Amino acid sequence: MKTISMFHSLLSLALCTACAGGQSQTQSLWSETMKGNGEVLAAYPDLYSNYWEYTYSVNESPDVALCIKGEFPHARYFSFSLYDDETGTAIGGLDDFDIIPDEGCDNPFVTTSQREKNTFTLYIVPPTMDEAQIEKLPSKNICRIDKGVNRLAVCIRHYLGTDAAGNSDEYGGVALPAITGCDIHTLREVAAPQRAVSNINSFSETFAPQKADTDREVPFLLAPRGQYYPNNATSYLYARTRLEADSVLVFSFIPVTIPQRVEAYRQADARYWSICVGSAANTRSYYSVCDANALARPEEKSTFVICRQQNPRLEEIKAGVEAANRKGGLYNLIVWDSDKKDLNGNPIGDVLVIMYRNILPNQQWPYSISNMTPTGYVDAEGEPLDKITAPDKQIAHIALGDYGPLGLKYGTDEFLSGSFGE
Repeated sequence: MKTISMFHSLLSLALCTACAGGQSQTQSLWSETMKGNGEVLAAYPDLYSNYWEYTYSVNESPDVALCIKGEFPHARYFSFSLYDDETGTAIGGLDDFDIIPDEGCDNPFVTTSQREKNTFTLYIVPPTMDEAQIEKLPSKNICRIDKGVNRLAVCIRHYLGTDAAGNSDEYGGVALPAITGCDIHTLREVAAPQRAVSNINSFSETFAPQKADTDREVPFLLAPRGQYYPNNATSYLYARTRLEADSVLVFSFIPVTIPQRVEAYRQADARYWSICVGSAANTRSYYSVCDANALARPEEKSTFVICRQQNPRLEEIKAGVEAANRKGGLYNLIVWDSDKKDLNGNPIGDVLVIMYRNILPNQQWPYSISNMTPTGYVDAEGEPLDKITAPDKQIAHIALGDYGPLGLKYGTDEFLSGSFGE
């Protein structure tokens, strides 16, 4: 049995970057770690991810490009994303396997490397920089800032970061990259622009009851592309329901197969998958299972069982799941504590949002969730289920067959009778 619980990291942030004139000093240009499991980030983050942002005023430094130099981290997935910090809109970035390594180094997301250290250099250039000058930069990793962007946020993402030995590590076993400035006219190193306060954590929380929360059937829909600091390399299926204390939610599907070698990353059906369960009341994630720790086998259905900590027959549910797994089942149990307090002291409640996340889903794979049609979130014009116009494209178990989840809620007695295993 897999009972999913939160994990906590105790590492602190320290980095050293080069400043004007070649001087080195400790700077806090990157934010402290925004931890997916820190119960702080909104918009249902993945518990196995870590983020860092650096934000600055493009208006105040129009003649400065950013030079970002660092080591490739040890992680399942790594990326840079650029956002207009005034709107949260994604305006560019680079995924790990598209980053060209420095001369004499390998990109360990492209080829298995035996080198002790692999580095990269990335330039982020303002719209005022001449193309001829951009061509002279000593790296082909170029991200351009759109015209009209007044404040830029640069975000690093790591998923399943480890140290070189494979042990979980907040920073992926390397220091965060150094940030320096580059004069766009002379190409000489200058001080990096002063860090500004970002809007990345100002996501507004909204909660409204939905009539579908009480339905027994819990369909999964493709989330529309996020408009607020999205990771454009990721697609999400989502479902929402109210889970009573004496009910059990069950859904089964064949998860996407994840490559085992970096050489297969570019053509993979997806790089990573996870199931995250969050609170509709505050849009924060509290429990998660990912491909690395799920009970799953390639091209077989995995089953996810969610019940509340307050279920009076919880121990029997655990025992039933354990018995099913001893017989070769693939049952992943998540116990939701509706009385758990969030950081504001409010119970996280009994309305759950379940996210099935795929990073870099391959649209050429016929069962890719990225081939579905997104369904709008709740708004003044109705609930998501009111927006279903093409079920064969919008409802996961119809669009994807066995590769698409469909949730059903059972009474505890019914669940324990064995009907959940049929």
